[in-house]
Amino acid sequence: MYYVIAYDVAEDARRTKIMNKLKDYGFAVQYSVFECELDAPRLQLLKDQILPLLDHATDRLHIYRICETCFLRAESYGSGGYT
Repeated sequence: MYYVIAYDVAEDARRTKIMNKLKDYGFAVQYSVFECELDAPRLQLLKDQILPLLDHATDRLHIYRICETCFLRAESYGSGGYT
């Protein structure tokens, strides 16, 4: 299954830790947005690693499930790269 994961993290150090964890699961399409292809166990592992890093009073994490058909129909424009 495909997922788009977006986050808004208030503190730089926490944000960097979350970004580095997400790099293990997918690739950045914007500074705080990742695309990932994950099965259920790997999604759970991602959550187990990232949710404890969040400050639930100030930070946000969104996980959007995207079906394969919709994912393959997505359109992207421009050549800006993110790491």
